[in-house]
Amino acid sequence: MFQIEQITKLCSKIPLTEPWDPYDIPANSTYEDQYYIGGPGDEIMVQEWSDRKPARKLESWVGVYTVKDCYPVQETYMKNYSVTTSTRFFDLQLGIADPSVFTPPSTCQTAQLRKMKDEC
Repeated sequence: MFQIEQITKLCSKIPLTEPWDPYDIPANSTYEDQYYIGGPGDEIMVQEWSDRKPARKLESWVGVYTVKDCYPVQETYMKNYSVTTSTRFFDLQLGIADPSVFTPPSTCQTAQLRKMKDEC
């Protein structure tokens, strides 16, 4: 992961602290439910998936995706019986308008291998 100070463009390259989440249904997921969201005549069918295993009652991740095209609707992460992150997705558009936003500045070629101070 690159940490970039926007004014000076100083750059640090640090390892991710958690696995990358590609916002998809992981291969080892458990199917939970299928239902419609929305109102009469304007509804969308979605499926709910989790990382729950049949012998466990608790899960640490639940995701809701449209049946058609598998668009994300909501993802929720839990740890120690409480929600840590809940993300809702709306106004989705296909593609990336400007893929260059993912290209780190040239200053990252000589990036420090440690995290910058929080005030940067």
